[in-house]
Amino acid sequence: MSGVSVLVVDDEAGMRETVSDILTGKGYDVTTAINGEDALSQLRKGTFSLVLMDIRMPGRDGISILREIGPPPPPVVLMTAYAADEHVRAATEAGSFALIHKPVPAQRLLDVVAQATAA
Repeated sequence: MSGVSVLVVDDEAGMRETVSDILTGKGYDVTTAINGEDALSQLRKGTFSLVLMDIRMPGRDGISILREIGPPPPPVVLMTAYAADEHVRAATEAGSFALIHKPVPAQRLLDVVAQATAA
């Protein structure tokens, strides 16, 4: 996906690396951030086609970061290992493009990224 840049934000190194590997393997240009503040710093430095961000992180969570950067662009897909209704509602109210549950099957990840970057 030449020209499609994705910012992957997750405090878990393994998840960041897995998502990054899946996306770079399909040609996406991936930048990673280890937390919400790092994500904001990366967003100030460059333009991204999409942000994939964990909801629960130390410090500022993904929903507060989403509210700060807000739509439009870039679209933000939030990821969570917790299936609480409150996360779904908060993500929707904050303007998330989608909420996906971890662990994310590779094909589901690629499908959501393709939909978000095409929108």
